[in-house]
Amino acid sequence: MLDKKVKRIEDYRYLYFFMMLFITIFIVCDTTAFRMTTFFGTAVPTSGIIIPIVFALGDLIAEVYGYSISRKLIWNNLVCQFIFGILITLALKFPSPPDDNFNFHYNLAFQHIIRTNITSCLSVTSGMFVNAFLISKFKIWMNGKRFWARTIISSSISEFVLCFVAYSTLYVGLKSAAEIWKIVIVVWYNKLLFSVCAAPFVTILSNFIKRLEKSDVYDYRVKYNPFMYHTIDNDIKEI
Repeated sequence: MLDKKVKRIEDYRYLYFFMMLFITIFIVCDTTAFRMTTFFGTAVPTSGIIIPIVFALGDLIAEVYGYSISRKLIWNNLVCQFIFGILITLALKFPSPPDDNFNFHYNLAFQHIIRTNITSCLSVTSGMFVNAFLISKFKIWMNGKRFWARTIISSSISEFVLCFVAYSTLYVGLKSAAEIWKIVIVVWYNKLLFSVCAAPFVTILSNFIKRLEKSDVYDYRVKYNPFMYHTIDNDIKEI
């Protein structure tokens, strides 16, 4: 019979790497929010092609380490994003050498970075918290089985929430409502397609990490209020 015990965050070997990877990819999404590309014939931000990786990581972290750690990661990610945006904005205020075209294009590329940060704050606190909540609840309801199905269902719902909030906020006043809605649908379709294709690999990786970490978190006693930073510990099933 499997024993249950509480593990401290210091006991995990790979959690910090996944946290740093999560934050790094989110910052990449911030810097590519206005870098457009084409997907199925529609101009979409490059960040929309990249951000499904963040959801895959979010699924893995919520599955292996639990909702409480996911919640702390999401808030810490937002803080890091704002620090990045503020520092970039301050850097843009530094005087440029005369006739320096590189600085002109750099300033142009990052002129909306604070707007992007605000958008991330709204979209992340909605989409990522919905995702972590669904992964956590589905795990209990399905007794820890069929992770591939849980990650597809949770991602399809939470990614639509993120897309709608993100692009409605990011492009308001810059694009028409029809253009924004088209971007939302196309990017969401890309994320859904990525979730379906990535589900087997994320499932294999999560099972592998569970065995390396020797833990499998079930959030039986967790309070799901996203604004609570500290909560009582989860139940952890040792494997």
